[in-house]
Amino acid sequence: MNKAEQSKRAISEAMLRLMKDREYNKITLQNIVDEAGVSRMAFYRNFESKEDVLRYWLKGVTDRFVVESGISYRDNAPRDYFITLFTHLASYRGICEALYNAGLSHLLKDEFDRVFLSIHGGEYDDYKSYFHAGGIYNVFLLWLMRGCPETPEELADKLDNIMTR
Repeated sequence: MNKAEQSKRAISEAMLRLMKDREYNKITLQNIVDEAGVSRMAFYRNFESKEDVLRYWLKGVTDRFVVESGISYRDNAPRDYFITLFTHLASYRGICEALYNAGLSHLLKDEFDRVFLSIHGGEYDDYKSYFHAGGIYNVFLLWLMRGCPETPEELADKLDNIMTR
């Protein structure tokens, strides 16, 4: 791993550690670089903002998940797809709640769109792709806002039922 990638990783991990104990808007750039053990210059060489740090982290987590899980809306049975997806999302519930509470849920929406459209954009027309990405994101957001009361399996059953009607 090169120096730039090491700095990016240290900064993003520092940001996440800080978000466990503080509200997003109370985290300063100085807090981040101190926690990461890097300079302000290293921050600005790699990122433009705190949101940019979170986008980098989300993209990395999402891309690893897609590769490791082999998740595919087209190739998996709907129930299996939703169980895999919502189990993954539940494992990051804390950071998702922090993003929602900070008014940054659009970063999550951007990831849903990016991944769904990059995987399935060529097989469905744009309207269908955006419809699915937005619908799944909105179900996730509602689930998150309600405190994730259903298990991923229970939520998958609800969604599978909706999809087969």
